[in-house]
Amino acid sequence: MSGWGLTDALASKPKFEARKAFFDASDAAVVVLASDTILLRGTSFETGDAVEYTKSGSSAVTGLTTGTTYYVIRSSGSTIKLATSSSNATAGTAINLTGLGNGTADTLQLVVPTLYGVDKLEQEANKSEVGHGHMGWVKVRTNGARKIAETLVALSKNAITTDAEDVEFEDYLITITTQPAATAEADAGDAIATLASVVATITGGGTITYQWQQSVDGGSTFANINPAGGVFTGADSATLGVNAGMTDTSSSWNNAQFRCVLTASGADDVTSTALTLTVNP
Repeated sequence: MSGWGLTDALASKPKFEARKAFFDASDAAVVVLASDTILLRGTSFETGDAVEYTKSGSSAVTGLTTGTTYYVIRSSGSTIKLATSSSNATAGTAINLTGLGNGTADTLQLVVPTLYGVDKLEQEANKSEVGHGHMGWVKVRTNGARKIAETLVALSKNAITTDAEDVEFEDYLITITTQPAATAEADAGDAIATLASVVATITGGGTITYQWQQSVDGGSTFANINPAGGVFTGADSATLGVNAGMTDTSSSWNNAQFRCVLTASGADDVTSTALTLTVNP
């Protein structure tokens, strides 16, 4: 069947059509107006399937518009109804069919969600995933002594305005190559040019944004440090410093923890390990 819409039409490749059902729209025993049903022979659809209706004559079944996607309500056997939305199909709310068409070979063709593979950037950004990029992404995960292959993505566009697969696989990868030191020690009132620092790289380009955070409750919660002033310097850079102002009795300083959140457009956020500061009297 087609993996790229109604018909695969790749150059120099065979064409494959998605499943299609033909029916005589002029036959009252096929299109039953009293029950709003259509009898399909030889091809069946399930409730919720998206199908595109195409008329074969000069007039369509009244209630349907040629070239429009509808959603199947499976009635029984090969008898179906059509709904205007997936939610209506699930709820059983069918379209009212009020007149026969005049074509003898009208069709309902399965609309296959467009599948998206991953591009070179995304493969590089997700190189820790065992698998390879193709029409859908196969990941190999380990469960005990076994390896299990699973397809992770088969996404339709569905209102996504950028690369659809980006919701699953980012384009870029931020990697911290040097974490902040685990601890630091200073005397009360001292200024510290480098309290904590982080070194990172990003694949494929892009610019890393830094935001240092502070915790005064042992790391249970962290709050962003305002880069605009106060006693901190470089709160939005790779190196966090502090002006004189520390005290050994304040919880904001003694045993406080500091970490950095690294972000970039098209990449997952990455958070550094935390540094714990000890302030001496």
